[in-house]
Amino acid sequence: MITKVVVDSANPVNYTRVYKSILKALEHFGIYYQLIDLSKSRISSEELKDTHLLILAQEGIGKSLSDDEATDIFKMASQGMGLLVFDGYLEWYPKGFLKSLNLNNINTKKKSFLKVIPETPLSVNTISHEIVLKRDVLSCSVEVNLEWSPFLFDEKDTISGIYRRLGKGKVVVFLLSASVWQDECLGFTEGLDGVFRNSIIWSAKKPYITKMMLPFITARIDDVSFSGNPVAKYKETVGNLFYLDILNRYGFTPNAGLFIDDINNEDVKGLRIKHYDGLAEFSPHAFSDPNNINEHPIYMKHTGEEFSLEELKMNFERVDKKFGEWGISPSLTVNAHFGEIGLRALPFLKARGERYLMNPIRIGKLWDDPSSHQWDVAPYGKPAFSLGYIPEDNSFFNVVSHPGKMDSSSPDFDFLCGCTTFWNESPGPDTKKAISRGAFHILRGLENGFFGCLMTHEQRISHLTPEQWEEIIKGISAEIKKVPHIFKNYDYISRYAENRTFYRIESADYKDGISIHLKGRNTMPQYLYLFTDEGEKVVERFLEVPEFENSVLLQFSV
Repeated sequence: MITKVVVDSANPVNYTRVYKSILKALEHFGIYYQLIDLSKSRISSEELKDTHLLILAQEGIGKSLSDDEATDIFKMASQGMGLLVFDGYLEWYPKGFLKSLNLNNINTKKKSFLKVIPETPLSVNTISHEIVLKRDVLSCSVEVNLEWSPFLFDEKDTISGIYRRLGKGKVVVFLLSASVWQDECLGFTEGLDGVFRNSIIWSAKKPYITKMMLPFITARIDDVSFSGNPVAKYKETVGNLFYLDILNRYGFTPNAGLFIDDINNEDVKGLRIKHYDGLAEFSPHAFSDPNNINEHPIYMKHTGEEFSLEELKMNFERVDKKFGEWGISPSLTVNAHFGEIGLRALPFLKARGERYLMNPIRIGKLWDDPSSHQWDVAPYGKPAFSLGYIPEDNSFFNVVSHPGKMDSSSPDFDFLCGCTTFWNESPGPDTKKAISRGAFHILRGLENGFFGCLMTHEQRISHLTPEQWEEIIKGISAEIKKVPHIFKNYDYISRYAENRTFYRIESADYKDGISIHLKGRNTMPQYLYLFTDEGEKVVERFLEVPEFENSVLLQFSV
């Protein structure tokens, strides 16, 4: 049931590029795979035995294939093995390979724009159907017969991706240079991730197992003061935690980043109820910030200077006292104002068990520092989409899923940005736009294999009437019903994401049922994806992984 990925380290430039792009994505999507490095071993029918999917991943890999290897690949694909071609330099493949696939009259041209064809198996749950590339990529145009179906076009309606059945197997061919998966051209989290994932799932021989994130959805509200909000246009929306009630009504369990000195006594009872009923989480965001300049921070000064250890001790004692008075505990996932957390603050957080972050910028950096958004966090080195340990201290795990540009002057990552009268961003409330943006932010996070996060700031909520806020949340809820999803709180998602890194699939076999050998450890209920074919439809199920230490052998009937 394994996936095998063909590379050639004898071409070091292209090998490095595939390692930093496609292989990172395979790991992120939980694909159980092994490499076939053509500089060290060769392809044969025996090598491909029991392979459920073969991926030709590296740019120019066709040059490294022999005629015999191409024949064996075609033979095994005809017998049921899935074949996925990410390397679109078709003219470099052996002629017999192209002839077997009925690909003729190949020409090369550049493309700057892609259109995803809706209602194909490769466009399931994709959000963007028109994608502008950052840089032109080379592509092959081919003459195909009716056995092939297109799933991608370019700006001139030239076919850019095709798929078909081949005997008992399935084949997907991207007619693009694999450079499209590099950040300088497009990269991951930019609109093609759903097509990438679907191409794997559709083409693979079934049953097929992956270790992807479950489709979790949560909400994150920053700059929370409730009835103490100094800029509220509609106090009735923010007072008595009303807007949290609306989120709860439609399934959300939000994480609220509190301006802790702004919280009035009249809201404390509501805090306790939400906390103990599991309807909301609360994190110390900052002490207060009436002018939106982070003038009263907890974790680092807004000048970029670190607090002294004595100052940090006092800050955390103030936080501890306040939460103690309220009778609640902070969330394990830290929601820091502007994401500004000093390096010196990390030991204080660790001592309190707050090891998870939702940070879109580097630790020890200011939001407005351009270098703060350059952060080597897993899987892609993009802090706006991050599930991994931070390089500054591997005790901390960062968990972020924020589409949109990270810019404080125009915070596109906030789904209500441009939809309310706050900061004169709109002449009036635009509920239709808010619904569209909110649904997009959630669905893009799911499509990218992270999680859906409805993120906004309380100031924008406070410029909506209660009726307008409910209209927006109700509308978003209706939109996301189109895809499978599971509502969870942020702490649960953080723990689940970290726990995925504790174990790996050691082997997976399909003989009189499915046998899966896992190694590592599991400390909470986890699930593997099981994909099967039922006619033309790919069916998705979940297999439960119990808690274990060292290793476990799981047996499932199909």
